[in-house]
Amino acid sequence: MSLILKNVRKIFTSYGVETVAVDDFDQSIEKGQLVTLLGPSGCGKTTTLRIIAGFEIPTNGRVLLDEKDVTNLPPNRRNISMVFQSYALFPHLTVEENIAFGLKLKRLDRTQMKRKMREMTDLVGLKGLEKRRPDQLSGGQQQRVALARSLVMEPSVLLFDEPLSNLDAKLRESMRLEIRRIQQEVNITSVYVTHDQVEAMSISDIIVVMNEGKVMQIGSPFDIYARPQNSFVADFIGRVNFVEGVVDSVDGDTVTVSVRSTGERIIGKKGSEISTGEEVKVVLRPESLSDRREDRINTLNGKVLKFVFLGSNVEYELELPDGKRINAVTFNPIERKLPVVGKDTELYFSRESAWVIKA
Repeated sequence: MSLILKNVRKIFTSYGVETVAVDDFDQSIEKGQLVTLLGPSGCGKTTTLRIIAGFEIPTNGRVLLDEKDVTNLPPNRRNISMVFQSYALFPHLTVEENIAFGLKLKRLDRTQMKRKMREMTDLVGLKGLEKRRPDQLSGGQQQRVALARSLVMEPSVLLFDEPLSNLDAKLRESMRLEIRRIQQEVNITSVYVTHDQVEAMSISDIIVVMNEGKVMQIGSPFDIYARPQNSFVADFIGRVNFVEGVVDSVDGDTVTVSVRSTGERIIGKKGSEISTGEEVKVVLRPESLSDRREDRINTLNGKVLKFVFLGSNVEYELELPDGKRINAVTFNPIERKLPVVGKDTELYFSRESAWVIKA
């Protein structure tokens, strides 16, 4: 089932002061897609999720499920399920009783209920744990119960409100892969809220980056990371270097930038509508910088200030002639040797790695 948010806006008023929590959110989510709302705390992602669920009514705009307007319908009439951050399991009920809770409210017969519970416990990997209570389960197993309880209701849309934030790092990694596997297997339209960039990148079809209620960019994980439309997105997703300059020339999607501090020229790809003479930033990811030229046409000169050896790669910091510091990552240090602190170094990068956006 498709989900459409049309120009959704939400304003909260407190003591006469208006706060725009969501500002003109407009997005169509196709059946089976997993769309992640990503951003810092207070950016409006959870409010957007609550509007979809029916816990909040938008000030303006509409919410449509398969072209049916559900904007003013209460949560229990939307056929939408939510997986909460706190799991929200009944502590006195067993795994199968927690999963079956909603089915009992629907008054399904016992045979149907058992069949659905068996399907769900198999799907989420809880087979053999049906008689245990929540306090006898690990955090990951409790999250699987919460997921099964939502899926067993066969919702049109499944919502996730930071479901992995209470788990440790290793368990988070395995659970996000499980959530993605299950979501794809049942082919359910899903909206996922998180502030964790790695989580969003690893499970999403589409990422919506938000800040202060506004949508900053919508795109695939690759586009969000490699082709950010503005400085906020570039800085929020992963690590990044910004090199400031002025546009010398524009030829199609190729831009030549004169670096403000050194006068060096960088040839890159146009990330937004820019023109000659305009101030811009060149977005450079640390891993796109290499100490080997090969087919790379751009150069930055700097002095190695420090480095960290991490086994498979080396992360190090350089100081450019103007005093600006940038980060670089090199891989396979066994072959390429470790950098030398205090040594002048040239780093090379391709035009595809130099993404030019408005300053």
